[in-house]
Amino acid sequence: MRERGFSLIEVLVVTAVFIVVSGAVFMLLNVSQQRYKMESEFLDSFQGARLGLDQIIRDVHTTGYPPVASLPAAISGASPNLVAFPFSWAPNYPTTPCGVPGCTIPAAFDMIMESDLDPENANGVEWIRYRLNRTTLERGVATKTVGGNPLTATAAVMVPFVEDVMNNAGAGMMTRIRNSYSTMFPSNTPVPLFQYLCGVPAVACNASHMPNDIREVNVTLIVAAPNPDPKTGQIRVVTLTGLARRINP
Repeated sequence: MRERGFSLIEVLVVTAVFIVVSGAVFMLLNVSQQRYKMESEFLDSFQGARLGLDQIIRDVHTTGYPPVASLPAAISGASPNLVAFPFSWAPNYPTTPCGVPGCTIPAAFDMIMESDLDPENANGVEWIRYRLNRTTLERGVATKTVGGNPLTATAAVMVPFVEDVMNNAGAGMMTRIRNSYSTMFPSNTPVPLFQYLCGVPAVACNASHMPNDIREVNVTLIVAAPNPDPKTGQIRVVTLTGLARRINP
């Protein structure tokens, strides 16, 4: 019996079908990989922002430790590096340290605190600073020194802490974000990273308050994923908020 093979036309048809099906499969795989990469980046941004927010809240909780009242006046006066004023911010610091007239309220995108981060080592108090530099939230820790200035001391040790923070992004970026999130940045107004509440009960701080009056800090982090959605081209952002209460007197 004579065997009959495939004709050239049949082979070509099968090959064409195989190429079409394979192309569709690979296209779906490529889309799935892009989606997976985008979701991973978004989750990484969210996780980094959440960890950053947790650290800020912990630092605010511990600020002001050990308080001035924990040491005799003679010791705290002679060694101010052993005690902590909760928020360090004054034009003439430490001649007019925070807690006395002459201080200014910490800024919406720049905050310095004082705390003994490692009291077991008895190494004194540290200055802890958070500063938004364009879209990078930086954190720096410097040892508090007698006669030192917290602004200059911390400026030398600031390192990236949370990337792609959009609170005070440029007008163009705010407009792009509003295309995806219409309620964000009305009139391209920045969203304060830190908002301060003073007194008991706590009210919004004003020019009559001093940094030592601050009792609570509202923290708002608006963080964007590194890359836009590959399908829509829209920027994806996440907003995290937290309320940090100062525990030490």
